[in-house]
Amino acid sequence: PIWKARKQILTTAIIFAIIGGIIGFLTPATYTASSTFLPQTAQAGGGLSGSLGGLASLAGINLNAPMAGGEIPPTMYAKVLGSEPFRKRVLDAKIWVGGDTLSYREYLKSQTSSGFGLGTIKEYTIGLPGKILGALASDKKEGEAGAVGGLQALSDDEYALHTAVSGKVKIDTDKKEGVVTITVVEGDPIVAAEVAKVTEEVLQEWIIEHKIKNAKAQYDFIERQFEAKQKEFYSIQEQLANYTDRNQNVLAASYLTRLDRLQAEFDLVNTVYSELAKQKEQAAIQLSKDTPTFSVIDPVAVPKEKTGPKKSLYLLGGFILGFFLTAGYTLIKKPVTSFLTSLQADPQP
Repeated sequence: PIWKARKQILTTAIIFAIIGGIIGFLTPATYTASSTFLPQTAQAGGGLSGSLGGLASLAGINLNAPMAGGEIPPTMYAKVLGSEPFRKRVLDAKIWVGGDTLSYREYLKSQTSSGFGLGTIKEYTIGLPGKILGALASDKKEGEAGAVGGLQALSDDEYALHTAVSGKVKIDTDKKEGVVTITVVEGDPIVAAEVAKVTEEVLQEWIIEHKIKNAKAQYDFIERQFEAKQKEFYSIQEQLANYTDRNQNVLAASYLTRLDRLQAEFDLVNTVYSELAKQKEQAAIQLSKDTPTFSVIDPVAVPKEKTGPKKSLYLLGGFILGFFLTAGYTLIKKPVTSFLTSLQADPQP
């Protein structure tokens, strides 16, 4: 049957190929921008030691804990991209488009609202049943979404933007070498490069924040203690100086006793103050050591060549689809027709 219907099959396949070519021609061109870098982190130190351990532990901070507890391995960067807070940062990042500065969120919204092309045609033809079902489902759930237990559901528009980021931005990690590659696919080559650059910056900021979280908490704690002790040190220093100036020619035992007490208090505060100053310097050094750096191997560049769509694939796909649909129809047409005829010929009981 297939050989007899070869002309019909070939004609249909050619028609489908033409349709595929038209779709490929109408599909907007895309450009891919990328950035490749290598994260470099210092080895975790043994923490800060000294006389502040007990005091810090009362505040819930362990000065002897390793500093690298918040490190995110490169293999988890793709998971970071999939997180809602990270995608919000990418959407809020500023990019330069057509002489204006706007957020990536605003750019995506403008592209969605201004385009009535192949995507719109697909939405209201092939995607019409799904669109109707989605509208009905949203009507049923209207009023159900909201803040529950401190959690806020994304609106439909915001969810669509997050989905768009997931489809356009990719992060891949070479597990063997540890090299991280960010790729962005956009219809405008400059926008693709801009988004790749801001994604790289947001990702590196995110990594640094989580990497130095513990070290930053330790530094902040020591700095607060240092500032408080500094005020106390200056106060007792002024008291000792004023008391000595007022009683330069006094040799009474009460004066000497008071002077000894002030001097002992000053020595004690001075010792703690000096120790805190050392601890603060150590914490600052440790914070600097724990801050990761990034060696950019292949920086972002504006792409010159289109990466899609592959029109030849649309032609080939249309031809194959048309061929198999027509061939399948030819094979099942006669058995199905015979079956339906037999049903109609059966006498009614």
